[in-house]
Amino acid sequence: MTTAHQDGARLINEAVEAFKARDRDTTADKLARAIKADPPIGTKWASVSRLAATMGEVSIALTAARRNIAAAPTPESRQAYANLLSQNGRSEEALREAQALVRERPNDPAALHFLATCQVQFGDNEAAIANLRRILDLPTVALGAENAWAVLAGIKKFTADDPDIPAMEALAARIGHAPERRLNRVVLLYALGKAYDDTGQTDKAFAAFHEAGQLQMPDSTFNADQSDLFVDQVVGGYDRAFIDSLPKSAVDSDRPIFILGLPRSGTTLVEQILVSHSAVQDGAEVNLFRHAAMSVQGYTPDAVRAAFAQPGGETLATRIGRAYLHLMDERFGTEGKVIDKTLNQTRFLGLIHQCLPNAKFIWLRRHPAGIAWSCFRTRFVKGADWTRSLTDIGRHFRGEDRLHEHWTRVLPPETLLTVPYEQLVDDPDTWMRRILDHAGLDWEDQVKDFHATDRAVTTASFAQVRQPLYASSKAAWKRYEAPMKPFFDTYYGPGVDYDTP
Repeated sequence: MTTAHQDGARLINEAVEAFKARDRDTTADKLARAIKADPPIGTKWASVSRLAATMGEVSIALTAARRNIAAAPTPESRQAYANLLSQNGRSEEALREAQALVRERPNDPAALHFLATCQVQFGDNEAAIANLRRILDLPTVALGAENAWAVLAGIKKFTADDPDIPAMEALAARIGHAPERRLNRVVLLYALGKAYDDTGQTDKAFAAFHEAGQLQMPDSTFNADQSDLFVDQVVGGYDRAFIDSLPKSAVDSDRPIFILGLPRSGTTLVEQILVSHSAVQDGAEVNLFRHAAMSVQGYTPDAVRAAFAQPGGETLATRIGRAYLHLMDERFGTEGKVIDKTLNQTRFLGLIHQCLPNAKFIWLRRHPAGIAWSCFRTRFVKGADWTRSLTDIGRHFRGEDRLHEHWTRVLPPETLLTVPYEQLVDDPDTWMRRILDHAGLDWEDQVKDFHATDRAVTTASFAQVRQPLYASSKAAWKRYEAPMKPFFDTYYGPGVDYDTP
């Protein structure tokens, strides 16, 4: 191994140590230098790729993944590369990789499933359904067909005589209740619940969603008491005086537009409206601010104060802001405004404002019952463990209400716009203009046809944003009013009227 290669291997080890110390800038610098040195580490490039991806360093992650493929061109290494492309906004490249994988392995259910999910993101549901049917027809799939059913259920409307329903019921019976098949059953239950809901079988639908939530509770990391305590600390201490006491950021970019709100509250709809504007590049749930601010070990006032009290704290807000903008460039390129609609950013909105003082925030609000039901029936892969229980949903919503009231009062009024979902649906022209004006964008007629904008949509709302605005979903929860009582009692209190937004 040459000296340059030895230096490259050393830099990778040093990057790992810097990452453990939560030193984002040093980690990224050493990984970039290691990429340039190109040490012959073979399949260890896979670990480098994962580390870089964890930090949002897309270019480094992709380069390392390609080197891993060169060292070991296996189906697994190529699939990992394709997944990385998809997860980081390279949707067209991911689609091409998926198509190549299926050409080479036409009977591989994993390759077919990945291709189908890519096609769904682009709205090519017909092709996706064909590939999902190919999976279901494979004799080797047996008990592993639940993932295909999950995607299929998300893009089709079931009818009462639909043969897919008894097929899924038969698979559920075969999976049974064995502990080792618990998560397989969870995936299928969400698909079955959607089918029952489509066909008006509300009792069966609720039972399926409820069982799926209960089966996931052993893995849940949500603790309602801890969540309430965190909100208490933010509301009690993260006031205007606290913000003014922290060192200011020198970052003056107004490129990021943060869309806030609970999942299923209309955030993807507003994202789609904004990206239909010529001055907006794109958007996604990117989770980049957490990467940029990894040196801050918590988001309570005490944790933030401690981070700013460390050596170099006088420039911390600037460094975090610049790191975030760098990661945005990595993901989206350098042109146009960009939408960030990452979940849970309401929890550290003060720090985002501290580091990016010219960024705009748009907060979606919707009738709590509508969001609660939509969240309860949606399978979130990660980051929303509170959706698995109606009482947890109620506790989480109460915390979000308090945070909305707090940040609305604390942040400058020109920074935060609250958008009521129901009013957006009922009077779209007025609210679209207000949204664009808040974001500093001139009116363009094509935003009214947001559903026609050609882009990959990766969230659970992929189907809705490809349709014109409609109001039918606003009261969908009312069919489940009785079994949702645990939510109502937790969120509103027993006996309280909850029919008014």
